[in-house]
Amino acid sequence: MVFIESKENNLFKHTKKLKDRKNRNKSSKYIIEGFRLVQEAFKAKVDIDYLIVTEDVIGKIDQFLLDYMTEDIKIYKINMNLFKELVSTENPQGILAVINMNIKPLKSNGNFYLICDKLQDPGNLGTIIRTSHAAGVEGIILTKGTVDIYNEKTIRSTMGSIFYIPIHYDDDNLSLVKKLKEEGFNLVVTSLDTDKDFFDINLRGKVLLTVGNEGNGVSGEVLNIADTKVKIPMPGNAESLNVAIATSVIMYEKVRQDRL
Repeated sequence: MVFIESKENNLFKHTKKLKDRKNRNKSSKYIIEGFRLVQEAFKAKVDIDYLIVTEDVIGKIDQFLLDYMTEDIKIYKINMNLFKELVSTENPQGILAVINMNIKPLKSNGNFYLICDKLQDPGNLGTIIRTSHAAGVEGIILTKGTVDIYNEKTIRSTMGSIFYIPIHYDDDNLSLVKKLKEEGFNLVVTSLDTDKDFFDINLRGKVLLTVGNEGNGVSGEVLNIADTKVKIPMPGNAESLNVAIATSVIMYEKVRQDRL
């Protein structure tokens, strides 16, 4: 086990750069932190490049990871002061993993995808990814301008679901969305500019459910190609719902209808 002794260590400098989105994209690697996420990454068989652990948690590795680790995994030891420079949590658990990005392809025979259109809050996006995994969504498409899925807060909010569901960024022309529409998907968007209650809409079969930015809703580019606009009834007359809550409500209505 190699010991990282200073900030001048090349691996330390490389890992610290991964806190920046540009460097994550350039190297196709990202950081996860904490025993639960690292354990879930091993369970999901994602491509783990290496682990960095603090001296005081080395003895816990066998307890949490023995059943999942392979013998060839590289582990580096570091002191807590240096470790804190690699993560953003206030009270880190002393273990991180660097993961090689490996985007899963969308299923060719899928019938339920989610589009997140320019969402900005990493906690909202992470919660939506977690709920999508639970609801059986077969892939998530992010439009340009959506928060980075490899943001540390986003990853923590997914509780490991990010390892299991395909997530793709679309281009400026919404080429992926348009391709799926050509394959017969019903592009359903949330909008306040409609009288259609989503409980009254047929959500069976091929559905592309779209939710929009926290402040501005679904963008004009997506609204212009939408097949169906729906709203969530709010008999209590609240102005709006949190986007992660709204997404969950509609996703599970599709789950309900598909089970009938």
